[in-house]
Amino acid sequence: MGGAVSAVQRGRASSVERRQATSVRRAERRAATRRKLLEAAAKVIGRHGFNGCSVARVTSRARVAHGTFYLYFRSQQEMFDQILPILGGEMLASIAAAVGHATDPVEVERSGFAANAKYVVENPFMNRVTTEARLFTPKAYATFIDGIIDRYFRSFQRTIQRGRLANADEAQLRLVAGMIVNMRETLLLQITPHNLKTPGFLDRLVETYLGFVKGGLDI
Repeated sequence: MGGAVSAVQRGRASSVERRQATSVRRAERRAATRRKLLEAAAKVIGRHGFNGCSVARVTSRARVAHGTFYLYFRSQQEMFDQILPILGGEMLASIAAAVGHATDPVEVERSGFAANAKYVVENPFMNRVTTEARLFTPKAYATFIDGIIDRYFRSFQRTIQRGRLANADEAQLRLVAGMIVNMRETLLLQITPHNLKTPGFLDRLVETYLGFVKGGLDI
């Protein structure tokens, strides 16, 4: 009798595990399709801008049925609002990984900007996504930029131990962070197919940026 009960329990447990596994696979497929749509949209924006980013173009690039789009987003605008937080978040994660636990402010800037430039080279659509996002998805853009400034502020507090900003207050550090973030955004726009054909262009871009920042931060 005990053996029969045990077999029933094992069968029930196995059934639950199968349902859970099926649920996990379904969630993974949904996440993959959603990610595919966002990446397709970013690439369409990179070529045609937000104005030219239609649902039809996105689904065609993602190779999914037109109606599939609405299983993941209620509207085109909802998709727009999520591109920068998700894909931009991946870019910031790659920069953070490159910086690691560095404490020297010069090395932090070198590693961070080099990683940022590398990401844009590998994902050229991000320049246009970021530039036009301020007009087409202003709330997401403001949150994204504010997040970067906050990261810079915390980095400054951790790394700047000497120079005229060593004892700067929070307001001043945040202003400096904002200036640097805007400068980086402008410099990244120089990463174009034409400029990348010039030997050593990226190295010069990073070193020029670094020299300017070192002087500005007095580090």
